[in-house]
Parts: sequence; C-alpha cells; structure tokens
Amino acid sequence: MFGGIAFPSLLLMLCGGVTSLRDVRLLVKPPMVIRGGTAALICFRDMQGAPLYSVKWYRGNHEFYRYTPLDEKPTQVFGLPGISVDLNNSNGTQVVLKRMNLTLAGNFSCEVTADLSFATQIATKFVDVIELPSFKPVLKADKDRYQPGERLRANCTSAPARPAANLTIKINDEPLRSSETSLHPSETGLLWTSVNVDLKVTPELFLSGRLRVACVATVYNLYEKQATLDFFTPETDPRPERITLNGSASKCFQSWIFLFLPIFLPMVVMGQVEDYFENFDDSFTYEEKKHHLSSLLGGETGRVLVLTGLVSL
Repeated sequence: MFGGIAFPSLLLMLCGGVTSLRDVRLLVKPPMVIRGGTAALICFRDMQGAPLYSVKWYRGNHEFYRYTPLDEKPTQVFGLPGISVDLNNSNGTQVVLKRMNLTLAGNFSCEVTADLSFATQIATKFVDVIELPSFKPVLKADKDRYQPGERLRANCTSAPARPAANLTIKINDEPLRSSETSLHPSETGLLWTSVNVDLKVTPELFLSGRLRVACVATVYNLYEKQATLDFFTPETDPRPERITLNGSASKCFQSWIFLFLPIFLPMVVMGQVEDYFENFDDSFTYEEKKHHLSSLLGGETGRVLVLTGLVSL
C-alpha cells in the first residue's frame, strides 16, 4: 500500500489507464407521467474505460435507490413516502417507479461514481406528474337562439386537472382572442378553468345558416376534448317535418279516402239520401235523380255511390 491506495490502482492512474468520467445524463420516460402511471429514470454515462463503483438515485436530496456492482447485494432500496420501485425492471442503468402520485412531482437525480478514481458526476431532471380532466368541457349559452345585432354570452368550464386545462373558444373554427379566462382551485387540490364569451352577433357569422361556438380543452399534447353549440338563423332552424298533401303523401291520402268512402260514407248519409228521394215520384228520370244526388253529396261522391250500387235510384 502507498498512502492508502493499492499499488495496482496507483499504477493504472499514473499510466493513464483510468480516464475521467463524463457525460452523465438523466432521461425520464415518459417526460410527463400521468398520475398512477409508471416512469423510467434512465442514467446515461461515459465511463471512458473506468469501472463503475456506484449509481445512486435521489428524489430531491433523499436517496431512494442505489446500485453497487461490487457489493454482495448490488441493489438497495431506501424507503421514501410515495415511491414504489419496480425491482424486476430496475438495475444499474435505470430505475422504474410505479404508481406515481402528484406529490412526487419535482427534481430527480442520478449520481455516478467511478471506481479507483472515485470521480463523481450528477445529473438532475424535473419529473412532472399530472392528472388529466375526467370529462370534456361544459359549454353553456344564455339563449337558445340569437338574431343579428344581439350579444352572444356563453361560458365554458373545464374539469379539474393538474395542470389546469387550457381553454380555447372558437367561432366557426376560428379562435376567439377576446375571451376572459380565470383559474380556480378545487376541493381535491386540482385546478379548473373557466372562460367567458361576449360576442356581438352579425349576419356574416351565420355560415350557411349556422353559427358554431366551440370550446377546446387541452393539457399539453396528452389531452384534447371539445364541446360545441350550434345556432341557426330562422330560415334554417330545424323543425319537425309537417304532414302535407303534396306528392306521394297526397296520393296515399286519396287512396285511403276512396278505399273507406264506400264503407263509411253511406252509414252517415244513407238516412238523409232515402229521406230526400221520398219526395220524388216516378215522373223523375234517372238522369234527373242523379243530378239531384250530385247536388246533395257532391258530384264525384254521388257518382261513386251510384256506380257502386250503394245508393239506388
């Protein structure tokens, strides 16, 4: 031994066999972790030929995982509230954390130490744990219908999240810049957003008779949902179909009339017809009686009754 350093180690250092540790980097996958999800903390380094002595992982200033390849038990876990290490997928290169919760958001670090020289480098990365909205935004307006010249007033509210969802109002798919946005805390510690709309309605806003108001909620590139309201001009406002007697509907109606006419109409008018013809004697001809019947029941109806034999002259 020489000054507490083994001779072979001293010889290696003097001969340049051990070089400096460099390029320690910490990569987090995914970069933003959804609450309850899993994160892999990967520690890259360039040992430049030097053997590894240890790798340590920290949450803030608290160590929670260590890898020492020369020890009898290479891996060690140090209890830290909220941290759950997946031992089956953790090693000297990465640590996998399960069931991440919101309180774990913060700085994570890996510290690499080379053997013999004990050169040490540390890399730090912020890990964000987020919670996405549980339902799409809610969009409400103060009226069901608007006329040009009126003011359209609406409100859009996001579901609680962390971070709060970003809300964008769109009029006919064009973002509306002049909208008032506010941020509110919820009882669960999450944040929800609301935005108010106050817009003067003009005829030009009714594209093809429709004015569409949309509210789009986004959280980074992980979440995007929208709610929409459509307003129509009076000319294009959808209404239930009316029953008309035009075209095929009219022909169908006429067919049913002529089908039931020989059955039900005689029941109604027969008594009146018989009483009417009691005033006629045999001096009236057939054509004269038919003419009077037509006057009583209407020309076409009287003719049908006579031809079908339901009324005898």
